[in-house]
Amino acid sequence: MSARRKYRRIRLRDTADFAKAFDMLLSILRAPRLGLFVRNIKLEQSPELRYGFVKTYKLYPAQRALELDDLHRLEEAIKRLGFESVETREKILNMLLQDPTTKNNGDGNDGSDDDDDYYDDEDLRPPFLAQALAALLVSVSPMLESLSFCPVGHEEPKLLRLEAEAHGETLTVADYVFKHFLELANTRGKNMPFLQNLRAVRFLADPKAHGYHNDYQPYDLFGSLNLVRRLPAVESVCVDAISDADTPSIEPPSCSGNYTCIMIQHSSLSCPYLGCTIDSAKRLEKFTYGIGGRSSVNGMLRSFHPKCIFQALFAHRASLHQLDLDVEGETRLLDLISIRHLMYSLEDFTPAGEEEEEHEQEPPTDDPVYLHEWADELANLLGEEEEDEQTPSNSSAEVRSFRSFLQLKDLSIGIHILYLYARGYGDARPDNESFSLVDHLPPNLESLRIYGYEKGMKPRLRGVDPNLLEDQLAKLMAEKDEKLPQLAIIEGIEELIPNGVTVEGAGGKDKHWKEEMDDEWTEYEYT
Repeated sequence: MSARRKYRRIRLRDTADFAKAFDMLLSILRAPRLGLFVRNIKLEQSPELRYGFVKTYKLYPAQRALELDDLHRLEEAIKRLGFESVETREKILNMLLQDPTTKNNGDGNDGSDDDDDYYDDEDLRPPFLAQALAALLVSVSPMLESLSFCPVGHEEPKLLRLEAEAHGETLTVADYVFKHFLELANTRGKNMPFLQNLRAVRFLADPKAHGYHNDYQPYDLFGSLNLVRRLPAVESVCVDAISDADTPSIEPPSCSGNYTCIMIQHSSLSCPYLGCTIDSAKRLEKFTYGIGGRSSVNGMLRSFHPKCIFQALFAHRASLHQLDLDVEGETRLLDLISIRHLMYSLEDFTPAGEEEEEHEQEPPTDDPVYLHEWADELANLLGEEEEDEQTPSNSSAEVRSFRSFLQLKDLSIGIHILYLYARGYGDARPDNESFSLVDHLPPNLESLRIYGYEKGMKPRLRGVDPNLLEDQLAKLMAEKDEKLPQLAIIEGIEELIPNGVTVEGAGGKDKHWKEEMDDEWTEYEYT
């Protein structure tokens, strides 16, 4: 097998992966050109153990005996990660010198057994070894294009740590090597010899989380975004099957992410959480969000509030060219007359450029924890010039609708939200009687895919004619060639495209979304 194929991608999930990955790391350190072949790294070992999350690493007796030259190469590679602490570097080396096929009792004695070739569920070493290997392998793979990783640890915000120290309390410092490595890389930008070509990032639900195999899994999306959003070449971030985190990290600053594509599928997120995610991108070109294929762990559903998300998307109207929203399975009865009930808890969320007039000069949030966490970055962001094309007018008479999305080419959306977003928001929007859908769609639209429409259906919209949807779509089909000459593809009118829905009850097992499995890929790569 050629070196190009052998080193193309590396997975860190189980014992066999760790052993192979360590051998590959040594080979790359001996012949750095081999690192040029690595394109994808996948980390699937979280800090979660059976009884909770592990945070700190204690030194174990070394189980690997390396040649002096290899040991020196490993030490030099660890230095290049960017950690200044000698103690941290020593811990990383100790992590790497653990043999993944040998059990260590932690008492200085080798506890290996002939029939015990793998770590058990209570062994503390696997999460740390996996993160150390991931950091080293990324650092020696300058052409890395794709990175996938599961949760890599949660830590307290900076201000809370300072307050704890001021009160004489010492909070545990976690030894999450890969997490801290990515944090350092985010601050260094282009001043590092790695992660310069990383374009695609996929966040993975925790494979070791108990009880969430068929449910939306609580996931710290903010924490993951903060680890990659400032990497210089990152273009896309993707995640599946998640819900709001039980303890979320600090939200990213507005317009701080270099990614231009966000894809969140088979998930159920609250609107403020989703809105902050959209708002974090400097420039958004593609956005996908869809529910369904999972159950709710407590039976509760997250309602999708159209205006909240439209406000966030409107800030990207000059760049967005692909939008996919499959959400009507969790959308309330929509009220075209009064939408105040849709604004339930959005006081603390204001998308970029959407400030209320009386608060125009205030920062997006006055939360001291948020301000302290991103103090340096916020100062730099405030110093940058705002792009005129992305800054909406605050005029109350302005109509903010799909018609303003001049770059939008590919649109997939539920029938009711299509109507709402085309009609728009603002005091001057047209009334129901005079409104024409075909006149208010994005002018350069090329493809339209409609979810949830059946011929003859009555609209779930208050205060409208029962034949509204059928009449509007009939007019769209009759006038599209004249008014939307680039619109070549329309789906979901003649044949129903079902909305995604959250699976309910024990009888819905066949409706659960199943992730594509690639269990054989290490055999293909490494044999």
